[in-house]
Amino acid sequence: MAKVSKSEKICSIVGCDKPSKRSFATTRIAESVAAKGLRIKDARARKTYLCADHWKIVKKAFKKETKAERMRWGH
Repeated sequence: MAKVSKSEKICSIVGCDKPSKRSFATTRIAESVAAKGLRIKDARARKTYLCADHWKIVKKAFKKETKAERMRWGH
C-alpha cells in the first residue's frame, strides 16, 4: 500500500477519471473491489489505483478481509 503523487495516475475503477490517492497490488485488492460491486479497468495490471472516493468505499471490505492478518501484527 503506497501513496501516489496526485498528478501521476488516474483511478483504475471503470468509469472514473479522478486522480488516484492510493495504489495496491491488484491481487491484494481485487477481491475487496469486487465485493463492493465495482470493476477494475484492467484486471491483468500489476497495480490498481484508487481515488479518494473509491478508496472510502473499498476500505470497509478490505479491512474486513484483512482482519486475521492484522491480528497477527497485533493491531
